[in-house]
Amino acid sequence: MAPRGLCTLLCVMFLVGTLSAAFAQDANTKKPRDPPVGSLSKFNPTTMHYEPVTSDKSYIYYRIKVSLNETFVDTYTPDPKEAHLVSVVISGDVFDNSTGIKVGTFDSTSLTTLARANNELQYMGTFAVELGPNGDDAIFIMNALDRANFIQEPTDFDMAIVGGTGRYKGATGESIHSGTEVTQPGNVYVAEVAVPRFKRF
Repeated sequence: MAPRGLCTLLCVMFLVGTLSAAFAQDANTKKPRDPPVGSLSKFNPTTMHYEPVTSDKSYIYYRIKVSLNETFVDTYTPDPKEAHLVSVVISGDVFDNSTGIKVGTFDSTSLTTLARANNELQYMGTFAVELGPNGDDAIFIMNALDRANFIQEPTDFDMAIVGGTGRYKGATGESIHSGTEVTQPGNVYVAEVAVPRFKRF
């Protein structure tokens, strides 16, 4: 092949590769939207999966409503007489709020200050909510409580969905909490999850 023809062919191949990469990156640049108001993902006990509430060209959307019930907790306090940071590990079971069926497990690790006389504290942690038949469909949530009062409903509980695995790979969104407890009976979590159809790695 003549040098000019070879050069032209290489330029065309480079251009095609560049455009393909650009289109692949643009495939999921659309921002996710909120699931329809009032919609709720239904748990399918046969497949052990939650069904999406809707989808579009870029995302699959879930609104999952569960309760967390701790079965294990371990706390490390360097000196209980002084206000040091406390490390806490909690794990337990996850139940579908509508049916009461156990749908998975959760693990949580956090750093918190000691509760003061008025029960106020600062708390930051991570939840891994493991769903699916083998526990491989996980949703990861970063959370922060500021000036929380565990006798009454937490005054400020911010939770962002920062990723996932399996069906929730690349998940984004947020979760809200209601109830007087965080990981004991009496809590309700509603997670609004957007899972991208096309993922970039």
